[in-house]
Formats: sequence, C-alpha cells, structure tokens
Amino acid sequence: MSHPTAPADTQIRYANALTGLAAGDAWGYQVEFTSYAQMPAYPVAPPAGRWWTISDDTQMTIALHWALAEVTDFADIETVTDAITRQFLLWQVDPDNTRAPGRTCMTSLRNLRAGARWYDTDGAVESAGCGAVMRLVPTAFAPQPYWLGLTALQAVITHEHPRAVVPALLLADAIRHAPERRGRFLEHALTTAAQIYNGTSTWTTDPYLREVLAPITGDVPSYLVDGLNDGTADILTAAAARLEQLRPLPPTEFGDPCVGIGEGWESASAVALALLVADLATTDNDSPAALTGPEGLAWASTSNGDSDSIACIAGGLIGSAHPENGYWAAAGLTPTFEPRYADEILAAASRLPVG
Repeated sequence: MSHPTAPADTQIRYANALTGLAAGDAWGYQVEFTSYAQMPAYPVAPPAGRWWTISDDTQMTIALHWALAEVTDFADIETVTDAITRQFLLWQVDPDNTRAPGRTCMTSLRNLRAGARWYDTDGAVESAGCGAVMRLVPTAFAPQPYWLGLTALQAVITHEHPRAVVPALLLADAIRHAPERRGRFLEHALTTAAQIYNGTSTWTTDPYLREVLAPITGDVPSYLVDGLNDGTADILTAAAARLEQLRPLPPTEFGDPCVGIGEGWESASAVALALLVADLATTDNDSPAALTGPEGLAWASTSNGDSDSIACIAGGLIGSAHPENGYWAAAGLTPTFEPRYADEILAAASRLPVG
C-alpha cells in the first residue's frame, strides 16, 4: 500500500530524533546503575572515550525501525506483528546484546521464540516496564492511519499491560506533534488523559488501535482508563507540578530529576521524566530554567533511576521537536557512536517507516 510522501522536515525530525535518542542512551548508560548520590559529577559529562556506547534501548529502536521498513502494508497486523517479533528475536541473540537488556523483554521473547503469541497466557509478560516506551520513536513517525496502533503493538509484543501501552501512546503522541508542543508536553499529556477519562478521546474509536488490541480487549475505552489508573495519571500530575517548581530555578539547582516522580524503571515514570526534561529543553521563553538539548541529556542522565532510558526517551523527543537539519551538531553535540551503530542510525535516519 502506498502512502503520500512525507514532508522533508519530517525526515529531518526523524533523523534528529534517532540521533538524540542514541546520544541520550549512551550518555545515561555510563551511569545506569549509579545512584544519584554517587554520580561522578553534576551534571554527568558526555562520554569521553573513543566511542559513545549505546545500550539495548537504541538496539531495540533500530530493530523496530527495520521491522517497520520491511512491511509494505501496515493494515496487515499479523504481518507487522511477525516482522516486529522477528527483528526483536534477532536482537535477542545478537552478540552485542550484553548491555543490561530488560528482563521483561528477554522473558517475553523467549516465550515468543517457543511459539507463543504475545496475547497467549504464556506469551508476553504482563509488565508495565519501560522497555515498552524507550524504543517507540519509529512508530510515532508511521503514517496517520497506523501510528497509534503500531505504538500499542510494539509495546504489547513484550509488555502486555495497559500501564505500558497508555504511556507509550502518550509519548508517541508527543513525539509526533513535538514541533507545535515545545515546552508544553506535560500539559498536552494531561489534557489527553482528561479526554480519555471523560470519554472524548478519539483514541477510543481508532479502528487500527481497536484491531491491535482485539485479542485482549473489546472495550478500548476501559482499557485506556485502566492504563491511566494505578499511578500513571498521578505520575504525570506530579511531573507537571515539578515542572512549575523548577521553572524559576537555574539548572544548577534542579537536583535529581526523579524526585517526586519515580525512577523511570516502568513506563509511566520514564515517560513523565522525559516529558519534563523535554519541556525544559524546548521552551521558547527566557526562563532561567531553560536547557539546551545537550543540557537536557546531561540532566536526564544525572538521575537516581534508569538513566539511559530517561535520557534516551528525552533525546528522541527533543530531537523530534526540531525540523532543522543537523540540529544536534548546531547545538554543540557531535557524538561518535560505535561504527556498527553509527552506520545503523544513519541508514535508519534516511528512511521513514511509511509502509
């Protein structure tokens, strides 16, 4: 199935998102399991070695990109599911998959390799872990009829839980519409959450999303509400309150980004923290709290939580907000990734996942 050619600035935004994602991943990966109190500096400096070493976050993003790139018709959900599963299984046994891969991802993929489907009782693990959100940039750039459902699909293949899916949808929505939401990402996420609660969200009637979720629910409105309950909405609200607390402060006084929000090990807090960072790194006003894109990656990495995933997600979102060619280099950031991944990122960035 053919789709209209995407605007040139969408291609640029995708390239900026992938670069920011990988850069944030490598920046945070240096200190992924380091407590805030033990950070080597505030904020953490960018990688200083020969290569910027990425983690499973970027590896799975690239796998998802190539899965979407090999599908010619996103309307065929079984074919898309098989493609994503196949690419994730290739990642599972890749010799480079030695970089603290998520337990949920690995367990779910072992089940799928044994022949289960994601929606079987012995299929995807019922988990709200952040693996469902750290890799989704490619689906946010998919064509209009499909991006919402594809975002849910890439999540449930390994994380069959509404509190994995709903944060994923909120993040993909932010990435997709980033240029017009700069500095107001948390505000828009809370507006969308309110629409889900009051029954006015168009997501509840999205036909492709409904078809993706059909194996596990026939009541998408209730499913989305479940994804907001038990913490997600509260975490977004807490992040919005933290944003207002930080706006009058200089970045030197921010402290640990996780305070009062969560540590990013599960989807809701990972997304909320990334939205918080991106709000401060894309604001257009003269607030003393405003960060540059690279400063946003540095702060996101200097956390008491899942530093690589928080910075990875924030980097993808910040990059997607910029339709200027070579945004990161212009901002003073020129990461040197390992040759394999530098080539992979460059190749992916040149091809939007349009089906």
